[in-house]
Amino acid sequence: MDIRESEFFKELLSMFKMESTEHIQTMLTGLDNLEKHANTPKQLEIAEIVHRSAHSLKGAARTIGLSDMEAPCQSLELNFSQLKREKTAIPPELFALFRQAVNKLGVLLASINENGKVVEDKSELVRLVEEINSKMATLNK
Repeated sequence: MDIRESEFFKELLSMFKMESTEHIQTMLTGLDNLEKHANTPKQLEIAEIVHRSAHSLKGAARTIGLSDMEAPCQSLELNFSQLKREKTAIPPELFALFRQAVNKLGVLLASINENGKVVEDKSELVRLVEEINSKMATLNK
């Protein structure tokens, strides 16, 4: 019997979907707070929360076999890690890109079917993550 056909997998998938919704909301709220408190002492604390949420989501995706969702989560996690130590002003358009990417990630995770496969097209998330990576690379240059 394939694990994806078992009751255990169905329970695991259900818990993952609920947990992923919480992580998406934590990241979105964190991004709002991070923008409000950019370049203040609170930036590190808020960025840490957002970073941890992306890290946990990446690990949970790996646990249920969503390897195609691991890469975008890993990329977001690395970028959030950079926000923890960034000393320059973070432009509003970068926060907008982060929100778009996290929202799209939420849509993709919500589209997971009963077999544990993402139904929605991932190309927009990949594009957003690549754009974020590019902009983050130029922040300190």
